Amino acid sequence: MNWLIIIIVGILAIALIAFLVVRNQKDEKEFEKELNNDYTKPRSEDGDIEIDELTDNVH
Repeated sequence: MNWLIIIIVGILAIALIAFLVVRNQKDEKEFEKELNNDYTKPRSEDGDIEIDELTDNVH
């Protein structure tokens, strides 16, 4: 009788761990997609002023 309970609890524990691992991987992929979509891309280099250009004008 005791072995039956131990086996059932063991199977349930393994199933829970497997479920949590799969769920964690899915959530991680969704989170990475959200981060990639929220990232603002840098402005084009045409409008940016280079540091060398700025220091050349000072002299």
